Amino acid sequence: MKLGRKAVAIGVVGLLALTACGRADDGTTGGETGAASTTTVDDSPAEGDITIWAMGEEGEKLPDFVQGFTEENPDANVQVTTIPWADVMTKFQTAVAAGTVPDAIMIGSSFMPTMVATGGLAPVPEGLVDSADFVQGAADSTVADGVEYGVPWYVETRVLYYRSDLAKAAGVEAPTTWEDLTAFAQAMQDEGSTYGLQLPMGDAEDSTQVILPFYSQAGGSVLDEAGDAFDLDNQAMVDALDYYASFFTDGLSPLSGYGDSQNSAFVDGSDPAFISGPWMVNVLADLQGEDWVEENVATVPVPAGAENNDSYIGGAHLGVFADAKNADGAWKLVRWLAQPETQQAWFDATSDLPALTTAWDYEPLTSNPRTQVLQQQLESTIAPPTVPSWDELSATIETEAEKVANGQVTAEDAAAAIQAKADALGLGW
Repeated sequence: MKLGRKAVAIGVVGLLALTACGRADDGTTGGETGAASTTTVDDSPAEGDITIWAMGEEGEKLPDFVQGFTEENPDANVQVTTIPWADVMTKFQTAVAAGTVPDAIMIGSSFMPTMVATGGLAPVPEGLVDSADFVQGAADSTVADGVEYGVPWYVETRVLYYRSDLAKAAGVEAPTTWEDLTAFAQAMQDEGSTYGLQLPMGDAEDSTQVILPFYSQAGGSVLDEAGDAFDLDNQAMVDALDYYASFFTDGLSPLSGYGDSQNSAFVDGSDPAFISGPWMVNVLADLQGEDWVEENVATVPVPAGAENNDSYIGGAHLGVFADAKNADGAWKLVRWLAQPETQQAWFDATSDLPALTTAWDYEPLTSNPRTQVLQQQLESTIAPPTVPSWDELSATIETEAEKVANGQVTAEDAAAAIQAKADALGLGW
């Protein structure tokens, strides 16, 4: 999923107040978090009308794509409704409360906790798919309160982009450690760039998508071992906040964050490196042409901290509503979309990376050096915890990190403030 949460400002408290969904008539236990599914899905063809909501470019391309499913299931009719990302949570909330839900929905990975908290989603039927076949970070992000509520559809992760021509002029190679990244940014600045590395700043730019990986790279885990409480006031968080802030306090990153000049600053060389997802290849190609990108832009895995080089993982899942009228057909559509050959065809249609590890043995993926970098990075990822309070807590992390970057508080004080907020919120269930 490529949309920040700020476009869908929905309060978790409001979502938790919705109690319209109980058990569905088909036996699915979707109205209670922590309840396992008793539904099974056989191998017979799907039948009847199957309605699904999808967002963004995927929503635009899915209607034509699912003709492959209806060819295999001639008694089924798939109706796709395309919804803007900015509207999906409001429409989801309204539909669950009114009992007017479709059968299935595309779920942006960061929306999973709040969707589950409504009781609107059905648990994944036992045996529908094997979660071990998916990228681990994606599979983990479908689990809420110990139950799988979605099937990973496509994934994205973040890698380091940098101007390879300017790095060559500066005499530096791709950084592989925290120390290397600092030295790399300094060398690029010394060579004539205004800054050395672009980093997001504050709540408006979802800076936890960088800070959370820094925390994991330093050895931190968002939840304690039992998984029932936040664990954020520790040395790993202090190290992560100090490291993040160092780029701003040392003048290697602009205090304004990305701002409106992220792409132009990269193209003109004034800020020649950033961490982002696979879509940026096409964004830069649209600005400067594919040849320019091929000649001047390198992509590599993010540098490692003391423990690992985890990067943020996002993407989208597929889920079925607890009150779906055609849950059997919907789950069969989801299962079809989660087959290796289908995910490979979906990559051809959209460039979305397969969530299935078995789908990566595909020549268009294996022959592309940039997708190979992404595959390598997908082996080391961190997903936000699938708990309802994360959205509010992550905003606090971003605000406190901004204070550290501006020299207003110490990393130690910020970590303590983050933990205090976490304790006050709880997990949100």
